[in-house]
Amino acid sequence: MVACGSLIVINAMWMANTTVTGSCVGIMFDCLGYCNTFDTCEIVGLWPREIPGALRLEGIKAMAKVTSAIVWQGVSMIDGGPIVMIVTGLGSGGSANRKTGDMVQTWILRSDMDPIAAMKLDLDRSICGDCPLRGYQNQDTGKRVGRACYVNVGQAPLSIWRAYARGSYPVMDPADVAELIAGRGIRLGSYGDPSLVPLQVLRDLVSTSKVRTGYTHQWRNVDPGYRELLMASADTVTDRRDARLAGWRSFVVLPTSADRPDRAVECAATREVNKLTCFDCGMCSGVKAGKVATDVFILAHGTGSKYVTA
Repeated sequence: MVACGSLIVINAMWMANTTVTGSCVGIMFDCLGYCNTFDTCEIVGLWPREIPGALRLEGIKAMAKVTSAIVWQGVSMIDGGPIVMIVTGLGSGGSANRKTGDMVQTWILRSDMDPIAAMKLDLDRSICGDCPLRGYQNQDTGKRVGRACYVNVGQAPLSIWRAYARGSYPVMDPADVAELIAGRGIRLGSYGDPSLVPLQVLRDLVSTSKVRTGYTHQWRNVDPGYRELLMASADTVTDRRDARLAGWRSFVVLPTSADRPDRAVECAATREVNKLTCFDCGMCSGVKAGKVATDVFILAHGTGSKYVTA
């Protein structure tokens, strides 16, 4: 979904989800499209891929000086629901998140409904999968029960989805976004599980970043290639053991009364430790050079911490 009147670079990945009029030929070109209505664009020219990267980047900046962009739209491997990945914080101001520091944020959302509605209908499973922190929806009371997730979907996720629904965000190729954020940090999955986005999209996004972080509860079921980018979200000692045996590094959430695990360090960005931002630390970046190194743990915090008991 793009804003009316937006001039954008249309690539093959995006064309698969968009009604495009006109023709685009030649493997060395992207289509240059003018979007007149939501999800309907007219081909008005070609954007040569072979021109120098700096000039190509300047062209993209000239077409849309964006602070946020859509980098992928598709269906969830969990239940086939429509989902979208949106990147925010592309501007020079960066992120104001005190825990993460100056890191670009990414959001995986249901594209057909706002995140509050998705949660009430129990359709947030499309973007959260089997994460136990999401709790479940009591259909009798209409309330979410046992939710330990720290993300307040009524804040940033809702605001971002509303902007998306208004058509405020342009579509950009992940590799072009990477050019915009070279040398910065990126957080894969500020909300939503990043393993539900194609691996190549994530690889392209982080290709120029100085620091990356990301976590997945789907580590038992996804391509092992995600291990190079993401930490296995572990909720028990058994989870952590199984993840290590499968070649993953783990990020372990523990109850406040738990003993500190061996071969693991406490998250340096927590309020209790408060030593470093995620950007300064950078430990939660998956497996490096095929080595399953030290894991990271955090003590449950926030309003949902009472539900973390194992």
